[in-house]
Amino acid sequence: MKQSPFQLHAISCALTTLCFGMIGQANAAGFALNEQNASGAGVAYAGKAAIGEDASAAWFNPASMSGLKERQVVLGGHYIDLNSEFNNEGTTTPAAMPGNPGRNVGDFGAEGYIPNFHLVVPFNSKINLGLSVATPFGLKTDYQADWIGRFQGITSDIKSLNINPSVSYKVNDQWSVGAGVSAQKLDAKLSASTVLGLNTESLTTIAGDGWGYGFNLGVMGQVTQATRVGIAYRSAIEQDLEGNVTFSGPAAATQNSNLVSKIRLPSSLSISSVSELNSKWQLLADATWTEWSTIQKLQFDRVNAGGAAAPIPVQDYEWKNSWRFAVGGIYKYSDTINLKAGVAYDITPVPDERRKVRLPDEDRITFAVGSQYKLDKATTFDVAFQYVMPDKAKIDSTEGTGGAQSRVLGTAEGDAFILSGQVSYKF
Repeated sequence: MKQSPFQLHAISCALTTLCFGMIGQANAAGFALNEQNASGAGVAYAGKAAIGEDASAAWFNPASMSGLKERQVVLGGHYIDLNSEFNNEGTTTPAAMPGNPGRNVGDFGAEGYIPNFHLVVPFNSKINLGLSVATPFGLKTDYQADWIGRFQGITSDIKSLNINPSVSYKVNDQWSVGAGVSAQKLDAKLSASTVLGLNTESLTTIAGDGWGYGFNLGVMGQVTQATRVGIAYRSAIEQDLEGNVTFSGPAAATQNSNLVSKIRLPSSLSISSVSELNSKWQLLADATWTEWSTIQKLQFDRVNAGGAAAPIPVQDYEWKNSWRFAVGGIYKYSDTINLKAGVAYDITPVPDERRKVRLPDEDRITFAVGSQYKLDKATTFDVAFQYVMPDKAKIDSTEGTGGAQSRVLGTAEGDAFILSGQVSYKF
């Protein structure tokens, strides 16, 4: 079936929005996930590259594994409850949809679960071997299918899996170094509405996945008798994505096709410290820089598409590098119980003028509390609770042209609750 020019352009714009939805809001700024252990969650991940208190050190800084003298495995999990809504302040739907503007609400909160696994095995007195299976990037938002901004996004469900073997080497009593490699998979399923004609729309769904590869490096030093510092670097990872796009209804069948793209996920650098204030108190701090400027443009290319399939235009996003700062404390309540607390501040990489419904990202503060209980010499339990409080995010996003143009104008606000738990076992 031949498509009109504005229908073709509407479909191409919907595709572009869907593709970038693979990079969306998470509980940290941008779309990164900090939740790779529960022992660090209680201090808002302050000191993460220097503390090395369990096998999760293999992920945060492989050099800090050198402090572990026994084989240890860590199993952890995190429950995330995102409560967010969009407050409409003048959104306009496409002119071709006068009979179905949609509901004037936009709740997009969702629940999600993040598992973690870490293993450290001492090879000899100087070398430790580690393995981490983690989820460094992720997203789940879910608007109502008939909300007023559905032409720029409905559902985003993104998962990542990173397999990271590593090794540490103890240079001397003060200094250690470490390195690792990563194989990372990204998996996405997304949806939005597309204008097909007068009061006629299609649900557009894209699904895709891909693998990318990178490395991480670390160094840790006991700079004074009371203070330990760690520096950890993770390389950027370029993901080669393959997938397909499908449209509901026979009128849109000619727009179905395979898709390919390259997305460069950012590198990061963390600088951490852990100080023993006295026999009871530890003070932890962290500053993490993330190279979000890798996200400048997005281009998806059709593969084996029919002649009627609309091209997908390149879009500019112009993200900027950003920082995260955290400080926390650990109080040794007894020989078996530690109490933890921390606070973190994330700076968004998203410029105000580039904010989208799939990424209503803003600066945020995280408050954390936690506790650690040593059951016996081999077994330790950690639990933690985090409350994430983002700033209100102003959205003014216009996409499409002619009868397919829509403008989302409003404010996104909400919060998130994160409950974390893990068990560490020495064997």
